[in-house]
Order: sequence, then C-alpha cells, then structure tokens
Amino acid sequence: MRFFECDREEKIVPGSELFNRAEAIERLGDDEEFFSNVAALFVAESAGYCSALEDAAAAADGEALRREAHSVKSTLATFSYEAGRELALQLEQLAASGDLAGADRLTAQVVDAVRQLAEVLEKSSPAA
Repeated sequence: MRFFECDREEKIVPGSELFNRAEAIERLGDDEEFFSNVAALFVAESAGYCSALEDAAAAADGEALRREAHSVKSTLATFSYEAGRELALQLEQLAASGDLAGADRLTAQVVDAVRQLAEVLEKSSPAA
C-alpha cells in the first residue's frame, strides 16, 4: 500500500489506511487493551514529540535531532506506520551525517506524520 512519497510533500490520501492496526496489535502481544493504552499514551505525548523535533531542528542541534528522530521512528514502528517510520529514519540518518541541509523540511514532514497518527488514533479510540 502506498501512503506518500518521502521526498515530496503529500498528504495521506483520505480514506487510506495510515497504519496497520492488526499488525500493531500483534506486535503488542495481541492485546487490544494494551494497544489502546499505548495509543492513548502516544496521543498524549505526541505534542511533546513534535516540539522536541522542532526545537532540535531550529537549534541546528544534529545530535538532539538524531536522538528525537530515532525515538519517533521507534514509536511509529510500534504502530506499523511504515511511511512515517521511513521519514523518521531519513531524518535520523540526515542528522547523524552532520549535514542538516533539508532538515527543516524533513522535520516538518515527520512532525506532520506524528500529528496525523495522533489524530487517527484519537478518533479511533473507544472513548472517542
């Protein structure tokens, strides 16, 4: 399934599956309740992830940006959000290289991916 190209700024196609819910639940031990708890935690923490990424990029702090991108990459992988994980991986690798050319644009794409996942998870939560 194609979500969006990592080298172009595109939005997720409305109605397409942003993440693989069944795979994410399986990854979390086939435990729906645990998945719901992890999803709620991600939604609650998503603004912090975004701020940390944006702050590191604005400060041109390659090590902080690499660390934050790595953390977000792992979190997006937990939800089987492959397109977002790939963006975070690219940002992590860019930051690790020490050449931050293009980091602002890529950071914005990763932040957008985090926000989109948080929105989808919030809308699909049992309390929503």
